[in-house]
Amino acid sequence: MRQISFEDGITYVFGPHLEPVATVRSGETVEFVCQDSCGAQIRSEEDTLDHLQMDRVNGATGPVAIEGTHPGDAIRVRIRDIRVAATGFQSIVSSYGVLGQEVRGSRTKMIPIRDGKAVFSKGIRLPIRPHVGTIGVAPASQEWTTFYPGDHGGNLDTKEITKGNSVYLPVFQPGGQLAMGDLHALMADGEVCVTGIEIAGTVRVQADVLRGYGLHRPIVETPEAWLTVASAPTLDEAAKLATHDGVAFLARGTELPWDEAYMLASIACDLRISQDVDPWRTAKLVIPKKLVPRLPTS
Repeated sequence: MRQISFEDGITYVFGPHLEPVATVRSGETVEFVCQDSCGAQIRSEEDTLDHLQMDRVNGATGPVAIEGTHPGDAIRVRIRDIRVAATGFQSIVSSYGVLGQEVRGSRTKMIPIRDGKAVFSKGIRLPIRPHVGTIGVAPASQEWTTFYPGDHGGNLDTKEITKGNSVYLPVFQPGGQLAMGDLHALMADGEVCVTGIEIAGTVRVQADVLRGYGLHRPIVETPEAWLTVASAPTLDEAAKLATHDGVAFLARGTELPWDEAYMLASIACDLRISQDVDPWRTAKLVIPKKLVPRLPTS
């Protein structure tokens, strides 16, 4: 198993000309060692978001090239395991988050992880469900900072990118150039205060090339469902794109005409928010595997 650390390479942009720090074979297992989203700048409750060096925030470990990958392919990233550090944190800051205008001052809360639970307070302990907040590939043309989600992946903040699930990413450049970071020990849909439980850790993945499987945007696979994930400047636009992709996916998978797939989506597929706080917003349409058991042809 290969191990790639943020000390080997870390990127703060997803751009078309990324240079890999390593190359792996399709099907090979790789472990990514990731900093927390703030680059270890928050170590106590005295450290707050308004005093960070922003050029050290939201780094993604990598990128890693997948051998033999070409534009028009897809990469399936199977999340085999996520291990997180013993302590994470949450922070709020004025003007950021769904209720940012109501936040009167910056605050950080350190959150210990004990016996698989996040100790939020003396009486509140929540089971953790670690996931990867930022995961993406080199885009077709435009350069994006790692703060942004998009068709290339990036800062998707989608809680289903977790152990046992897979994320499918479109390939726009040779090698794909896979990078990831921004781990959360726990996060709810929306990430309303602008942070989940931000934490350092390691992610063990298996990356497989699906040759010729053209994707426009990411798809997440769970044991129960497929999620078409889309990001855009507004939540309404993201929801429309996620639904557009999901209805097309449903039509292919059920062999229904588009209009019937659209009707079926309205009664069987939940439209959900991944995050409503990043520079672009992210939504997802959830398609039950009872309707589409296998990945349909592209």
